[in-house]
Amino acid sequence: MNQGKSILTISQYEWRRALARKKVALLILFTILVEFLPFAVITLLPLPSFIQDVSGIMWFIGALTPHFFFLQFVALLIGSGATAEEYGQGTADIILSKPISKMSYLIGKFLGGLTLFSFIALLTTILAILLSTFTFGAQSYLEFAPVVYFSLVFSTLVFFSFGFVMGEVFRSPTIAYLIASSIYITSFILNPFLVFANSLTGDPFYLDISRALPTWSVQNFPIIISQELFLGFDSIPFISSGPVIGGTLIEAFTGILVYSSIGIGISFFRFLRTDVTKKSID
Repeated sequence: MNQGKSILTISQYEWRRALARKKVALLILFTILVEFLPFAVITLLPLPSFIQDVSGIMWFIGALTPHFFFLQFVALLIGSGATAEEYGQGTADIILSKPISKMSYLIGKFLGGLTLFSFIALLTTILAILLSTFTFGAQSYLEFAPVVYFSLVFSTLVFFSFGFVMGEVFRSPTIAYLIASSIYITSFILNPFLVFANSLTGDPFYLDISRALPTWSVQNFPIIISQELFLGFDSIPFISSGPVIGGTLIEAFTGILVYSSIGIGISFFRFLRTDVTKKSID
């Protein structure tokens, strides 16, 4: 079997395997429900003036909101179970007993999980467009939807990679998910405290630390891009003001690239140099 076909086969297998996991299915369902609920509530209540002001671009807000929290946990869950579950079930060594190289196997697992997440993100983006159109009427700037979508997927690569590397290191999906999630939550919580410390002391060092956190790049990359796309749409506060601690598109892009590369690099280095029959870390 050639390498390209092996990678495709493993990727397709990863889709089926991940979707069969109840935790993944439930989290996907919950994420979709989170997409529906705000629009359902809005239809039952009088529209506040600030929502009326942005009604023509609610598709963007609807697409961006799950990205900040729920979609990150979907990515972490898919990534952390990609290889870890195979070790626990003893299927990794069975698959690799076939004419499939370790490199093809791991690339297929990574791309399978990533494309599955990309499909889920696409689903939430399409739902945001449909629900906002149904609730608020014709939407503006829909020509930028593909760019917004790809910015969301690219920025989520960080925590997908974190989940993936933790699964490879600890070889336990539960431990991998808990540790990777803890990194996300800690980074998420630290950011406002660092911003607050800067406001009290005026020391820019706190903002430098905040920009170095993985969540800064993940959260702000789509926002900074949206500033360019929706230039002049000043009625959207979090677009017109941009990141609260400054930073540029290049900084956000670099942060995503660096953190993702670290996770991917460690995953491949460890997998290619260790025994796949070893089920968990000592």
